[in-house]
Amino acid sequence: MHNTLLDGRLNKEPNLSLPGRLAYEIREAFDEIRGDPADFFTNLFRNTGANGGRRKAVLRLGLAIALLLDAVLFSAALLLWSRDTHGTPDGAQQRIVLINPAMRSPSANMPRDDKEGSGGGGGGKNSLEPASRGLPPPFFPEHSLIAPTTRATVNPPALPIPEFLLGDPRQNVKRDDLIPTGLINGVIAPPSDGPGTNGGVGNGKNGGVGSNDGPGTGSGNNGGCCGGDYGPGGRRGAAATRVDTQPIALNRPRPNYTEEARKNKVQGVVVARVLVGEDGRVKQVLIVNGLADGLNEEAIRAASQIHFKPATKNGAAVAYWIRLEIEFNMR
Repeated sequence: MHNTLLDGRLNKEPNLSLPGRLAYEIREAFDEIRGDPADFFTNLFRNTGANGGRRKAVLRLGLAIALLLDAVLFSAALLLWSRDTHGTPDGAQQRIVLINPAMRSPSANMPRDDKEGSGGGGGGKNSLEPASRGLPPPFFPEHSLIAPTTRATVNPPALPIPEFLLGDPRQNVKRDDLIPTGLINGVIAPPSDGPGTNGGVGNGKNGGVGSNDGPGTGSGNNGGCCGGDYGPGGRRGAAATRVDTQPIALNRPRPNYTEEARKNKVQGVVVARVLVGEDGRVKQVLIVNGLADGLNEEAIRAASQIHFKPATKNGAAVAYWIRLEIEFNMR
């Protein structure tokens, strides 16, 4: 009875175009579903009656078109999401270039005995005011992605990056988290990073805390504390000074342009010394020639993300110092 009525309606319907036919069938299908859903789905694809085969073909065509439209809409949404998430920023273009990989660092030796580390460092941010009083950040055996500062971050990153100095963690002292970052012998005054250069705190340079050169603190250089050139102490291997094959970069991460640098149109090259470990990962980054407005920190962050095929000597992977040039260009 049901199929007889359907066939009767199909015989009475006018000649329609394909879109009109689909619309007609959809309206009829909704009426049937409201009347008897179970009977509708039972007889939907039965090839019965004079027009059963034709109706089955039309319904299948409609289903195929609906699935195709769903696939097109999903692909378009996926394409828009990918463009928004992974698109390259407008304006600044940057590149990372390896130069002079044979450069060696006299302070790269890491002694195998159990003595504590040595060295020192200093920094600052070209402030007219002397560095304010506080405590230096703790030591860590690898270079920090950011230089210490006495000032609170106005727009903190979504993923906070801890401050620390390059040095022997065994020389860390217990500190009160309520005491701000600064110089132990600094002035009692509002926060100031001091008149030094290349980030950090004090009147030194290269991202440390103090009046000397390097990412450490105290009277030495190149990291660590307590005088002399940097020596991290502990049982760690030494960086090779001569190798059979040099490190090979396996990727080229893009450094970000800071808003301050873009606003002030800062361009140029950040030159850094990079220690590539036996596992091909960057262990230390030292700025040799830097740029203002946060580009040094972005260069360190980009350099730290490079993965290398490590240097080899006598067939074995070894740690090795190379030199990186990271260019920031507003073209």
